[in-house]
Amino acid sequence: MQDSTVEAHKAVAEHTRLTHLSEHLANERTYLAYMRTSVSLMSFGIAINRFSMYLRQSHDAAISERLGGKLGSSEQLGIGMVFLGLALLIWAAVHYDMVLRRIEEQDFRARPRPIYILTALVVIFGISSVVWLFLG
Repeated sequence: MQDSTVEAHKAVAEHTRLTHLSEHLANERTYLAYMRTSVSLMSFGIAINRFSMYLRQSHDAAISERLGGKLGSSEQLGIGMVFLGLALLIWAAVHYDMVLRRIEEQDFRARPRPIYILTALVVIFGISSVVWLFLG
């Protein structure tokens, strides 16, 4: 009887340890996903910025003059995407640390507000891109 109780306690302890480990690994995967998204935003922003500068400095002056104002706004869009990527990276690190502490304190509760804010920012940049494409 005592052996089965000890075995049951060991099984519960092992399950608790694995659950705790799983929570930390999920938190790390989430951080890495935010990091990938952040690097993608920054890379795409740099590409947009540099490509618009290239078009502005290209040999075909007539096209450059015709697109001058539109290229300037695409440069700003690229810079904005780089800043959004940097802000996302900083937020991801802070969020990772907050979740880590809550997991350790066993007091984790999902908070959807940051997700809504991030979604709103990406939607704003997406709408800005669509407007720029159609009005360009």
